[in-house]
Amino acid sequence: MLKDTKANKIFLIILVVILALSFSLYKGWEKQGIEQRRDQQIDFQGGNSLQVSTISNDIIIEVDESQKQASISLGKHDNEELKVSKRGSLVTVSVSPIKRWFLRFFSYTASPLVIILPSESLERLEVTSTSGDITLMHPLKTNTTKVSGVSGEVDFLTLVAAEHLQLRTVSGDISGKEVSANGEIDISSTSGTVEIQQVSGPKTALKTVSSKIEGEIHLPERGSVEAKTTSGAIELNLRSSENLKVNASTVSGSIEFNDDRQTGNRASLQTGEGINLVKLSSVSGEIDLLY
Repeated sequence: MLKDTKANKIFLIILVVILALSFSLYKGWEKQGIEQRRDQQIDFQGGNSLQVSTISNDIIIEVDESQKQASISLGKHDNEELKVSKRGSLVTVSVSPIKRWFLRFFSYTASPLVIILPSESLERLEVTSTSGDITLMHPLKTNTTKVSGVSGEVDFLTLVAAEHLQLRTVSGDISGKEVSANGEIDISSTSGTVEIQQVSGPKTALKTVSSKIEGEIHLPERGSVEAKTTSGAIELNLRSSENLKVNASTVSGSIEFNDDRQTGNRASLQTGEGINLVKLSSVSGEIDLLY
């Protein structure tokens, strides 16, 4: 038994040394990959479509109209596979981790994916990431936009859609300066905050479960907005909109119109002709409306 115990100790010491050396080498490879970038160029014209997907990589999309092609940049370590293709007018960019035996023992830092477009005008924009943040650093004009994440944040400057616009996360925050669309606007998060300075569209839906919804809403004629949360707060400014018909309801939260506390768990009001519909609902969260 004594010999077996010594042998086990020696084995464990050797194993720890091997793992430590492997970890040092791996971190060295990872650092080199972060510091070095691999760039690809692909033809991209105004009116083309862009589809981007990653698992854990942050996604950053910029616009440089002095460029003649789209530029795609990713860290140069060997743990990630970058695929870039174009079929017709659709450019597809994807990053996926390469399964290696050492990834079972060590995690790695995913490189940010940086895409620079030569035009701010797109037919369709679709961006998805599981745990990476999504940042749209330049105003973008599309026919349709769909951005979705799980735990990463979605940040943007200005998004304009000729048709529909959808922003969704599970636990990541959604924040930006301005969104507008001629069709439906659908913005939702389960536990992330929805905070947008200005939202403009004929039909807007803002939803969370446990986080706050905040923003200024502009409704065109015969437009509608619905804001719904379970335990989060709703803070909306509709002072730029007219002819409102507002219905607000809560189970155990409070309702305020222009800082005036309403009695009961339901409240309504109408301005002008009341052709623009506003529906606000919560279970236990506060509702605060300015009009």
